Amino acid sequence: MKLFKFVAASGVLSRRKSQESIQSALITVNDVVILDPFIEIDPKKDIVRFDEQIIKFNEEFSTIILNKPKGFVCSKNDELNRKTVFDLIPKKPPLNYVGRLDKNTTGIILFTNDGKLSDFLTHPRNKISKEYIAETATRIKDSDVKKIEKGIFIGSGDRGRAKILSQKKVKNTFFINMILRQGKKNEIRRIFKFSNIKLISLKRIKFGEITLGNLNEGSWRELSKKDKKYLEKFSRK
Repeated sequence: MKLFKFVAASGVLSRRKSQESIQSALITVNDVVILDPFIEIDPKKDIVRFDEQIIKFNEEFSTIILNKPKGFVCSKNDELNRKTVFDLIPKKPPLNYVGRLDKNTTGIILFTNDGKLSDFLTHPRNKISKEYIAETATRIKDSDVKKIEKGIFIGSGDRGRAKILSQKKVKNTFFINMILRQGKKNEIRRIFKFSNIKLISLKRIKFGEITLGNLNEGSWRELSKKDKKYLEKFSRK
């Protein structure tokens, strides 16, 4: 088995991060620093360490869903000692999040130790949709809707793009359903910022075809049969 696949399967790092960590000399095999992510190892015999801690190969993959509350960061070790999403999920087996949310965004996050699945779901070329509800004080004008759907400048040389599904007014607040397929950092927040629209709250309600259902904030659940069937087609790719 290739070293980076072993590290990713342990649930400690994603496939991409596994390769980066190996090339940064953070991984040893039998106490020898290895810089080649593609070197073949024996999962049953070789001793692999990440940052001096032994990591173990997971023969069974696990994926769960969390309804993230506001105020929790997507980090395993936060330097500011803030609450993290890992405080809300089981410690074993070790899992990594799939598609982070910023501290103030709530809603669905997937966690898995299947590195191949994680990379597929997050890679921009696969365009896995994520649906959000944005709460604002004003409606997006029709002319701006068209611009956002074509792509607008959102700073740092990036263009943000989203599909606006609906805009519903409740009293003095608008609830805007929108779909992202790119997944650039803070893309929706930057879209609203450069559209001069104040964003009150943001919640991700759907990841691909997986929904929160009646899952309470701060709670997690295992995949339903429908969720597993949906993800199986990606894990086989």
